[in-house]
Amino acid sequence: MFFIVCALAAEARPLISALSLRKDEHACPYDTYFDEDSTCVLVLSGMGNVAASSATSYLLTRFSFQPDRDFLLNFGSCAGKEPGLYLIHKITDEVTGRDFYPDMLYDLSSCGLSLSSEKALVTVPKVIASLPDPELLYEMEASGIFLAASRFCPPHRMFFLKYVSDSGEEDPKKITSELLTRRAEEQLPVVLSVLDYLGKEEGPGELIDEDLYISTCLALRLSETLRHELRQLFFYAKAVGKDIEPILSDLASEDKIPASSKKEGKEVLNVIRDRLL
Repeated sequence: MFFIVCALAAEARPLISALSLRKDEHACPYDTYFDEDSTCVLVLSGMGNVAASSATSYLLTRFSFQPDRDFLLNFGSCAGKEPGLYLIHKITDEVTGRDFYPDMLYDLSSCGLSLSSEKALVTVPKVIASLPDPELLYEMEASGIFLAASRFCPPHRMFFLKYVSDSGEEDPKKITSELLTRRAEEQLPVVLSVLDYLGKEEGPGELIDEDLYISTCLALRLSETLRHELRQLFFYAKAVGKDIEPILSDLASEDKIPASSKKEGKEVLNVIRDRLL
């Protein structure tokens, strides 16, 4: 199932039409759309990090996001130097300074998203008057969506697709709903291709040894956040054809597994990452 978050109706309108989504007429805190086959649900969050975070939590909770088979997609507009659609590989929250990294485990080049389509993005608290860094993209929701979704969704199942609607220097009044919809329509074929590709992709999440993963989490006394990091290492190992079990066996023979404390477990996790990567 695809869980899609868009800030504005103008950005979502082409997707709603193309996917034949209909509005949920029940009392909902956010405008929500879904298809008859229950393969896709879309929420309009409104602008800003707080609204986006709240809407994402609502969406994933109400429709029971399954981290081993579902995907989260944030689709929307941004400010940037060059027009086009971009796959976001790094999100920086300007207010907190925190960085977030969606995992790039799926090859979307066949969908029209090559490596040159990958960009870093900054989430800002208000509409910008100019681009602080022309090499980056700027918008107002992504970090809130990532942070809220991280409680439900592993990073390799989050996708942030942003299309440039303006260069950050235009009069905000000129960035109309019609403009946002037109730019979204231009990128619609690529977005639909991504959804089609992911819908057919088994993905690395179904291939990992869950028993080994869970026992390692317990042995290392990992927090929920670090459990996500360990899961991503399991996914990565499968994706690149490496066997993680010998690494864990070696660490056990070195008396590093099990860990005697959470701090030690975090240190061992770093060792696993170093030996794997």
